[in-house]
This record gives sequence, C-alpha cells and structure tokens, in this order.
Amino acid sequence: MSDFEDQSMSRLSAHVSVAYAALATACAILPVPVTLPTGTVSNVEAAPAVARAMDLVQDQPMPEEQQAQIFAACAFWLAALDLYGLLVKEGFTRARAHSTAANLLMAEDQLGDMLAWLREQKQ
Repeated sequence: MSDFEDQSMSRLSAHVSVAYAALATACAILPVPVTLPTGTVSNVEAAPAVARAMDLVQDQPMPEEQQAQIFAACAFWLAALDLYGLLVKEGFTRARAHSTAANLLMAEDQLGDMLAWLREQKQ
C-alpha cells in the first residue's frame, strides 16, 4: 500500500471510531436511553449493537423526523463500517474510500440535526 493509502486508511479508521463514539453518546441521551458498548469496542460488538439501536429508535417518544435522523445516522454508520471492511479485505480503492467517508459525514450530519433538536427540548 502506498503512503497515501496507508494514511487514508488510518484516517478512515479513526473517523469510524469517532463517529461510533458520537453515536453511542447520542443514543445514551435519547428520551429512552439506548446503551451501545463503549470503550475499546470491536466491530463484532458495535455492528449488531447499532443495528439493534435502529430497531429501538421506532419506540422513542420523539417526532418521526428525529426518529428518522437517529435511524439514518445508524444506517450510514453501518454502511461506512461495511465499506471500510471491504477496503481492508479487498484492497484500497479511492472510490470505496470516498464512499466510506461520505457515509460517515452523512451519519454525523443526521446525528447533529437530531442532537440540535434534543438540546432545544432541554431548554
């Protein structure tokens, strides 16, 4: 792998972790808290926990728009994790790396919108 590819993979790995931590924090402060594993968490633990959170979002006492935002954040994060896994297993491609990053940005965007709504509710 070239230096660029190594650096890209390192950044994507860190971005996946940071986005997961943000997702775990957001889930913990939902009206009905959803606990995701925290600390040193493997993909084997994180992926099913995030998928389960997607199921639980439908029962949150919040408007559909905010339910959809947290649901979408989970879905985008899972897609990014899958794409990152393909980068690791099948080798680096710029298109897949960009797709991974795009999914992480979408997850963070949806999460940000939902968190803004939560902050408004606490005022």
